[in-house]
Amino acid sequence: MAESNTNAQQAGFAGVTRKTLERLALPGDHRELVVAEVTYPPGGVAPLHRHPVGGVIYIVEGTAESAYGDEAPRTYRAGETLQDRPDVPHTLFRNCDPERPLRFLTIYALEPGRAYTMEP
Repeated sequence: MAESNTNAQQAGFAGVTRKTLERLALPGDHRELVVAEVTYPPGGVAPLHRHPVGGVIYIVEGTAESAYGDEAPRTYRAGETLQDRPDVPHTLFRNCDPERPLRFLTIYALEPGRAYTMEP
């Protein structure tokens, strides 16, 4: 899939919802701070993807499991954070609960129009 820095395809799957909560220009910088709320359905698993920039994920509700590259998966619960790593394959991100959704916030500083999650 062809992609550009300003309009890249966001990786996702059926049942995922994304809602931008804040988009704020950073003074003295060409980037903007983007805060989005993302919800995964019960048992939802993200496809292999990557992030073009580093970011922070804050787990609001539920339990997630995450791994980058060849590292072992780690579990994150509501109230915990993890860092998205730039340009390292995000090999696992899933909702551990088969009955309830996973809700989390993503926080990135991005060039306007740039996606924070991309297909590999």
